[in-house]
Amino acid sequence: MRGTRVTRSAGRGRGRLPLAVAVLTVATAALSAPATAQAADEELTPGGGAVSASTSDENVPANAVDGDLGTRWSGEGDGAWLQLNLGATRTVSHVKLAVHQGTTRQNVFELQYWDGSRWVTTYEGLTSGTTTALETFTFDDPVETSRIRYLGHGYEGDGEGDWNSLTEVEVWGSGEGGGDDGGGGDAELPSEVLDLSDWKVTLPIGDDEDPTEIFQPDLDEYSHDPFFRVNDAGDAVTFRAPVNGVTTGGSSYPRSELREMESGGEDEIEWSSTSGTHTMTVREAFTHLPEDKPEVVGAQIHGGDDDVTALRLQGSRLWITDEDTVQHHLITDEYELGTVFELEYVVSDGEIEIYYNGELETTIDHSDSTNYFKAGAYTQANCERSSPCSDDNYGEVEIYDLTVTHSDGDGSEGTDDTSAADRYGWGEPLPISDEFDYTGPVDPDRWAVPSGNVGGTEGCWEGHAGNGRRCAKNSTVADGILTMRGEENGDTGWLRQERDEQYGRWEIRSRSRNTGDSGGLYHPLHLIWPTEGNRLENGEYDWVEYSDPDEQCLTAFLHYPESPTDEKERYDLCPLDMTEWHNFAFEWTPDALVGYVDGEEWFRASNGANEDRGDIQTMPSGHLNIQLDNFTGDGGLRPAVFEVDWVRVYE
Repeated sequence: MRGTRVTRSAGRGRGRLPLAVAVLTVATAALSAPATAQAADEELTPGGGAVSASTSDENVPANAVDGDLGTRWSGEGDGAWLQLNLGATRTVSHVKLAVHQGTTRQNVFELQYWDGSRWVTTYEGLTSGTTTALETFTFDDPVETSRIRYLGHGYEGDGEGDWNSLTEVEVWGSGEGGGDDGGGGDAELPSEVLDLSDWKVTLPIGDDEDPTEIFQPDLDEYSHDPFFRVNDAGDAVTFRAPVNGVTTGGSSYPRSELREMESGGEDEIEWSSTSGTHTMTVREAFTHLPEDKPEVVGAQIHGGDDDVTALRLQGSRLWITDEDTVQHHLITDEYELGTVFELEYVVSDGEIEIYYNGELETTIDHSDSTNYFKAGAYTQANCERSSPCSDDNYGEVEIYDLTVTHSDGDGSEGTDDTSAADRYGWGEPLPISDEFDYTGPVDPDRWAVPSGNVGGTEGCWEGHAGNGRRCAKNSTVADGILTMRGEENGDTGWLRQERDEQYGRWEIRSRSRNTGDSGGLYHPLHLIWPTEGNRLENGEYDWVEYSDPDEQCLTAFLHYPESPTDEKERYDLCPLDMTEWHNFAFEWTPDALVGYVDGEEWFRASNGANEDRGDIQTMPSGHLNIQLDNFTGDGGLRPAVFEVDWVRVYE
């Protein structure tokens, strides 16, 4: 299968199927032969080595193509999929499916094919619920494809459930059938074997500590013999790294390796192991080891500045590592070069589950938000540790299939990579959140506003440090936007969210602009203010603050608790056009304070306690404030507005 970044879709209403997309006809068929109208077709079903799935229990993907109705593939979850790699482009006319407990269950599913750039759904429906034999689903028009996917949405019938279970799958059409490992292929570029749209490759060539890296869109048209090419059979990508290869600045070992990127392949991705579910499935084989130190890494999860866990072959011993513990878990001590296997990482809730050929091998605890996947050949030898020092002494890996999925775990359709909540799977916003889909004053159930009558105006009190006034009248909602106005006379807005907690996650889409030509500047802020009000005792987290949107700079000031001298950390992000909309997010956990801008991590602060202060993340309790602060006085201000599209709060 080609790797693709996907998010599990929302749960579907069972039985409510749009007939407009039903472009296949379905008929029950026996296990032995296709219908007469399809007599000219050939079976194209690949062998078990060319079948993979997004998830499975002990009933592994290969069971679906073993010719035995007594075995099955089972994957749990709405959106679980089974994919068949045909090895080369074939003309596919129909697919046959046999359902586990098919006389009492109707599987709800889609059939999809890969069109070279995306998965296309050709059918959405149910199996008959009347047979455990193969049922034939005929394409209205045959398709040209190298991959077929069954996308499952659970079952109806004998109750409802999220399990997707198939005892057998057959692919029929014209062209040669697959062999044990999916048959031969006709690909010439690595991008014709693997979907490289969300990857870059690092090669063992270039300048010392500055190896060559190929990014999208160039990567789609790139190959390099012998370090990054299609293998001789045309069905896998060969990654080769010689011991004399160029290395990165952070390693003494060479690599020919893919690094996961954001959608489109331009920017490096990072994701959290504690939010959402992140999966990489790779079907590969180690094919060559260096002399003297016969060690190669074939896949890994990297975080920050170091690897988190890797699949490492040492001679014939295949290990799973855990950070610096190289020999954490032994998979086998009898691995033979060229043996194709499937490795799967499933990361969620602070744990990494690692599967080998469908079997859970080990679970590693890991909590961090700077993770990304890598796959290829990372040779663990160099000229100082292996001889001869030449291109002929190398580590090599062949990759047949590579898939990465990221889901936010909250059932939402699609993700917005510019939202930290979407990217890291923070779940559903809490009811205290506000989309500002009303008109008038702010919602009093969500927000506190200034009270009193300072200056003779109801709903006003003194401004910041006694400068001007903060007034309820200066914060209003219209056309889906909260507008906080700062006036020339020093009147401005202030809001406090009606929620006090220790720890939480907030994301706000906002912008500001000066509406006057001259005068003292207003300061827009998003901050967490301590419930008890004593900043020096309890801390303060000003995670968005700036004085002039036209200067294109953003600052954060994080004040330590228990700090009589008001020690703090400062972070600056320039240039950033503050007159444009941006998504600003803040994550406060027992471990750290983390800031994000448009889904990208901006700062991270943790601990730091000494005799003058406590750990920075240990504010006892706090609440969100939105402020347009007056640092100047009772007049002579430059009018400005602070606009907020929405405020979303998460556990």
